[in-house]
Amino acid sequence: YTYSFQDNFISRLTDFIEENYFKLNHDLSRLAVVFGGKRPFLFLKRDLAQRIGKIFFSPAFFSIDEFIRYTLLKKQSFTNILDLELCYLVYKLARDLTPMILKNRKSFAEFLPWVREIISFIERIDLEDISSHALRSIEQNAQMGYSIPRDINSLLEHVVVLRDTCHKVLLEDKQYTRGLQYLQASRVIEQTDFEEFDQILFC
Repeated sequence: YTYSFQDNFISRLTDFIEENYFKLNHDLSRLAVVFGGKRPFLFLKRDLAQRIGKIFFSPAFFSIDEFIRYTLLKKQSFTNILDLELCYLVYKLARDLTPMILKNRKSFAEFLPWVREIISFIERIDLEDISSHALRSIEQNAQMGYSIPRDINSLLEHVVVLRDTCHKVLLEDKQYTRGLQYLQASRVIEQTDFEEFDQILFC
């Protein structure tokens, strides 16, 4: 369903839920609603309460991050790795595997701003599910419209090594980053059963 930007999206969504659930006496608790963030939940709950006018069992509400975590926990147990712990892990891996990128930044404190950039980049490519092979390939990078200098391509190769090894360590320790949660969820989603819901609305 696509609504105009001139429409009140929450109101239209409330219309849909009212017509397809409440008026048909369907169980609202078997409906899941996924938003980009958490704020829309408040407005949708308010509108539903006003329309229904009595106590009701609410749909399940998720932000997209919460839904990814919910999905993955059906298949794998894990915790979120702490930011500083992740930074130190990548620093140790860089020191052992790709020491050339520590040039002029030998200590953890000196490397910390750079390691945050590396982690941010890894998270972006995890969210986009970009393969390590694609990052290694000068030809594929050129196809994306970029002329890749040799030193940049070399840096990408180092980042690929860090990413692959970091993933291995995180998976073994069952401590996941946000990007790794998305990546792992994409691997298991087709085999995941959501029998607790009749419908999941991505809004």
